Amino acid sequence: MSHKALFKGRRFERDGTLSNSSSRAQSVSRTPLRSDDSDYESDTEEQDFIKIEELLKERLFGLQSQEIELAKEDRIGAGDRRQYQAANINKSRIQESSSINDIINSLEFSRNDVSSQSRELLLVQLYKLLVSRPLVVCNEENAGTPEFVDEDKIAKLINIFTSTNYRSEDEFFYLFRSLIALICSDIEEFGSLVSTELLNHIQHVITEPSNSIVTNSIKANVITGYVVLTLILHNGASSFGIDERIAMLIELAEGYTASATTLKKEVEAGDREHSTFITDKNLDKKLVNEANAKVVAEASVAVAAIHGVGCLLTLIPHGSFLNEIMEDLMFKLVPLLDNDEDRDIAKAAGRVIGVIYEMYDYGQNADADNGGDFDNEYNENSPYYEQESLLAILTRLLNLSSKKVAKKDKKDISSVFRNISNTIKIYTDANSRGQVYKRTQEGLELLDSTSDSTYIKLSKFRSLKINSWFLYFRLKHLRWCFSFGLHNQLVGNDSVRDVLKEPENEFNYGTQPDFDDSLVDDDNSESFHDYIDQKHSNDEKYRKERRKKERLVKLNEQLDELNLHQ
Repeated sequence: MSHKALFKGRRFERDGTLSNSSSRAQSVSRTPLRSDDSDYESDTEEQDFIKIEELLKERLFGLQSQEIELAKEDRIGAGDRRQYQAANINKSRIQESSSINDIINSLEFSRNDVSSQSRELLLVQLYKLLVSRPLVVCNEENAGTPEFVDEDKIAKLINIFTSTNYRSEDEFFYLFRSLIALICSDIEEFGSLVSTELLNHIQHVITEPSNSIVTNSIKANVITGYVVLTLILHNGASSFGIDERIAMLIELAEGYTASATTLKKEVEAGDREHSTFITDKNLDKKLVNEANAKVVAEASVAVAAIHGVGCLLTLIPHGSFLNEIMEDLMFKLVPLLDNDEDRDIAKAAGRVIGVIYEMYDYGQNADADNGGDFDNEYNENSPYYEQESLLAILTRLLNLSSKKVAKKDKKDISSVFRNISNTIKIYTDANSRGQVYKRTQEGLELLDSTSDSTYIKLSKFRSLKINSWFLYFRLKHLRWCFSFGLHNQLVGNDSVRDVLKEPENEFNYGTQPDFDDSLVDDDNSESFHDYIDQKHSNDEKYRKERRKKERLVKLNEQLDELNLHQ
């Protein structure tokens, strides 16, 4: 099997053979993201929802089957009867646990009372409840009732997570994802519960070697969750310590990239562990599949860490300190970009380079930008001075040979590297950069060439346009956190919506329009025109009232000068 097919989402069974017959949705926790274009992100959200639904059905079916088998026996022994009773209790507890508080209370029971299979089911159900409706809205409606989720419940879930009492990948994955989603759903109320102990525990999971439960694929998700928690916690607040987390993630990315690249070369060269003793072709194929799966898993950790670096950079204010961090990062990102072995790692590194050029404060070296002796090869006023060399790498990746990559993948890769190349050229040119900052018509056209624009529709007449690397990285991590419920969170949760606001500068850089008329279809045209007419009517009324007040003020001033009024 080729390495390329592994990135298309095909998964491996435990014995190393491919499985295409299973109807179960592919696990996001086991399968690294293949691409990050907006269409694929939407597909991932849909796959998340399908997987959760099928996992719920599968676990309930397992409990029902267990009950049927035990009920068939005319004579049930003491041990079987206890198992039968426990299964009934688990089933009733799952069916009755319809609220967040009920599920968290059920998770505190021992495994004798709540089996591992039931715990997985409860955690999947918990995550579905959390993302389907904003917690801030639920708490407002349930204030003063037993359904109100308070800090004590969050503290209990944190304690369950830090106790490391989990038995399977799915249990750990949905426990961690539910915890992150729960805290991020109301960061103002629950942000104080993010203690040093919790953060250290998550960092320990990230930096420790993988095991049977926290596999490398799971670790990639832990990195993303750690980053999104940091993003929402520090957004609009202090960025103290962010540089240290960036350093940790880039070091992790370098290590896993080196490991995945080395292993991939060994597999392609025919090197196998204990290959001297292998005479069975099926066994050799099994070892190759296992090695390729390991390459994919390690690469997914590197990609998650690189994307995490890009997201955390958006938390640091513009200035010389951020410039220094980004200049140091460029020396580590360029080798990751110049990677023919793994395209996903190269694309991830390229995206971070894109956000670096987008956020770099070129005013720090304005003299070099406006000087007469501008050198295209060595641009001093940029994050990376070997400008021509960087563009040459992107051009080579853009012209990737079709022999190694399918036509569909080649189109996707080409668009990513073309956007990154355009970003570098636009932001290193003072005139183009100024147009982008001012958001002129020319600047908006230039901005559209730096990334694949997408829209998030908040209401009938309001939309949020994602057309920068800054917003891309933030949206990507929010999508991991809230998945198919992200739209509900953006509409009903101010703290989540504020994450997708770009920082402003002297040119009002980053302001978002109230609505985008390109999203108005024919079905809504009548309502849209009514809305515009009402808006114009209100504006005209406001202008008349303002003119009337101005005339009165002017008349009073004239009367004061003539001393005619009393």
